[in-house]
Amino acid sequence: MLKIAIVAAIVILLAPMVGSSFAEDYKTISGVGKEVGDGMTTYDVQYSSVKNIVSSSVSTKDKSIDFVLVGKTDTNSTLILKLPTGLISGPFIGVFEDGQIITNYTTTDESGDTAISIPINPLTEKISIVGTTVVPEFGPIAAIVLAIAIMTIVTVTRFRPIHL
Repeated sequence: MLKIAIVAAIVILLAPMVGSSFAEDYKTISGVGKEVGDGMTTYDVQYSSVKNIVSSSVSTKDKSIDFVLVGKTDTNSTLILKLPTGLISGPFIGVFEDGQIITNYTTTDESGDTAISIPINPLTEKISIVGTTVVPEFGPIAAIVLAIAIMTIVTVTRFRPIHL
């Protein structure tokens, strides 16, 4: 009985240390995608890295997202990004590290997100991800305005035919 109590005490004392040492510490960059679309649809991207992401930009033309990294490190590490599928979806066409395409990244589908693990070196300053679709250029408000405009045109031409 004493052995069980000792083992239980050790497990209880070590459990918080195990959880904190192996848990990923995710940071959040807010407002990703605000420069495209209706300006109101934005996403929060969680990331884990020894470097910090200081800015992001979305290009609907290139269907890409760029992240600018800062920070000092002496070793190679891994950047983990949790990208919402509403922001960008795959399969990813390419991942670029400082303008050079890389192929040694991994992706994992999670609920509503795609987690992408990218190895980075101490000099990495920019990560670009090119997907098959990126945040829509026109948001839901634009679709509503378009629908109202079409209904108005149909109604006006129905009661007042166009004469050429």
